[in-house]
Amino acid sequence: MKYSYIKNYNGFFILIWVLIFAVLGVQYMESMNTFEGFLLATSIVVTAYPFTTYLSRRLLRRAMESKNMVKFIIQFFIFTLIYSALIPVIVYLFNQLETIGLFSPSEFMGRWNNSWNEFLNGLLTSLLINLSFCGLSFFEQNIRLQKELAESSLQILQAQINPHFMFNVLNHINILIRKEPELASSVLVQYTHILRYQLYNGRKDYVSINQEVEFLKDFIEVEKIRWKNSLDIKYLWEIEDFNVTIAPLMLITFVENAFKHVSRSKSDKGYVYIHLKEENREVALTVENSKYADNVIYEKKEESGIGLENIGKRLDILYHNRYKLVINDTEISYSIFLSIKL
Repeated sequence: MKYSYIKNYNGFFILIWVLIFAVLGVQYMESMNTFEGFLLATSIVVTAYPFTTYLSRRLLRRAMESKNMVKFIIQFFIFTLIYSALIPVIVYLFNQLETIGLFSPSEFMGRWNNSWNEFLNGLLTSLLINLSFCGLSFFEQNIRLQKELAESSLQILQAQINPHFMFNVLNHINILIRKEPELASSVLVQYTHILRYQLYNGRKDYVSINQEVEFLKDFIEVEKIRWKNSLDIKYLWEIEDFNVTIAPLMLITFVENAFKHVSRSKSDKGYVYIHLKEENREVALTVENSKYADNVIYEKKEESGIGLENIGKRLDILYHNRYKLVINDTEISYSIFLSIKL
């Protein structure tokens, strides 16, 4: 229901401008002729529009994305003061138009005087206009970010429940049941942990880094059993504080892609190297895998591109300006480095 607000945002935006114009128009038309009151209200609204629109739509969005609201508060008051100073100027110009006889003298201009009080009246008008539109825009941006995050999280969750991986694991377990029942039981337990984590923790906003590491370990152990000695798999976990939190399923895409696209052949043993480090509330993940020199098989895996695109959206929403992602793609290897300030 709340997401429908986004579709109607422009309608609300126009409606508030109409209401502001109507209030100002009624106020001025009561104490001056209708045409002059209409022009004065129009001048104030038209002058306010670029200031308020740029403040509420451009600067507020930047502040929310960069999580720097202090800077926006300063910008808000600067824009408000500038526009507050313009309102007395506009009224003064209309007063001069009455003085030269273009408009008949009005009761409103008779009460008007070039004083500090007029600036305060302009400041109040400017505050009301800017607060109205910034509040409206803040609500719209917040809902939009929630919608993008919900959609991205759903895509990530759906991408992680990979049918191809699922069928391969289940088929491998079926084979192990006949040959190595104890090992089959162990793989099944670990795979159950993987599914449970994806289905339940994947819906949470944040999980501990310890939970994410255990999830990655289960995934890697299943892959190690599946590929036995055909791959050289090395991993290292250096966690300073296991209680720091991170968005769930934020790291698995890179690990999963490494196993999905790693080169495997009898003559050339492939490899996957994984290093995860957390220190001073900053996570650094390095994943590297060998790949086929001709790169044909690798480039045909379009799912990888989709997964990376989805994870990129999630990173932008949750860790805007607080993450760094570097991808190094060569003829024989593929590596990523991801750092996130939690």
